[in-house]
Parts: sequence; structure tokens; C-alpha cells
Amino acid sequence: MYYELILKRRPICVLENLECQLKKHGIIFFTPESVISKLNIGSHINLLIDIGCGYGTFLFPMADKVQKVLGIDIDQDVINLCKKKVKEQRYFNIDLLYGDILTKNTLRELEKYRGEIDYITLFNILHCDEAVALLETTYDLLNNYGQIGVIHWNHTETPRGPSMEIRPKPETIVERAEAVGFEFVKQVDLPPYHYGLLLEKRQ
Repeated sequence: MYYELILKRRPICVLENLECQLKKHGIIFFTPESVISKLNIGSHINLLIDIGCGYGTFLFPMADKVQKVLGIDIDQDVINLCKKKVKEQRYFNIDLLYGDILTKNTLRELEKYRGEIDYITLFNILHCDEAVALLETTYDLLNNYGQIGVIHWNHTETPRGPSMEIRPKPETIVERAEAVGFEFVKQVDLPPYHYGLLLEKRQ
């Protein structure tokens, strides 16, 4: 499904080692804390869903800011790793769910959270074939005036990221989101290689 387009899955130890090596050599795409601040993620959020949470790059910093976080991923290994971190670091406001957000089984699991969901992250995934379906699903799940935070690679040559043929420009994402019912709030720069979008559900 859509996560397969983001990254060819590697063993968790390799992913964590890659992040450490990038930082060691001064190659840092952005800091999670700066993204969280620029995309209005804070204590006013009752429940945030992190779609494609991976091994928790944003999940744990966001848990320090909001009331509660639900991380979802289709990779059981990364879910298990996050569960281990939750236990070791004594987080009491993080839930984790193994599943695909676009499947009926996962959506059934999410029904118990309905009415609580104020924010959903779509970080580096809206180049997938199911981009519109993702936007429609998040719109349905969110409370009224709930928001989605989007991060994606700039539409220029970058060290990593999806091919230019499938990489969406910010205006393309905004157009698709508005067609679903979202309203554009703002666009932010996330140098050196990314941009961010904030969109809101209004009925």
C-alpha cells in the first residue's frame, strides 16, 4: 500500500543507525521540534493520530506536547519498537496500532477514538496512489475544526525522497484537500528540503 512508496523497509537497527550517521556528518533534514512548532501542534490537541509513525521520530516529541497520541503503521517491527520505547521511557499518553488506515479493520479499531481526534499527521506520504483516499479518510475521522499537518519534499532535486514524477507540489496537495472539504490555513518552509502545510476541517 502507500507506505511502500515512502521507504523500502530496512531493519530497525539500520534505520536508527542511518539517522545517527546523518546527524554525525551534519546532514539533518529538519528537527522534529521545529516542525511541531510550525504546524501548530501543542497542548490544545486532545488526540493526535500519527499515520505512518515509523520508529517514532515525530511520535515521541509530539507526545510531549499534546494530550494523547495514537501511532499507526503497517510495519509490525516498528510498532514493536515503539512499544518498547513507550515502556522504557514511561509514556502514558501513547497508543499504538498495527494496521493500514485505509482498511476496514483499522477503521473499525479507530471508531473508539471518534469524537476525540483533533489532529492527524500526513508526513511524507501524499505522493502515493491513494492520496485522495487518505485525505477523505482523515477528513471523516477528524472533529470539526480538526487539522491535518502535511510535510513533503520540495519539488526540486533533493538527496532523498520520491521521484519527481510522483512528488506533489504544495498547490497540488492543497487543491486535493480543498476538494475533499479542508480549508487551507498556511504553508511553512522546513529547510533545507521540505515544506509543511496546515489544513482544517470546517463544516
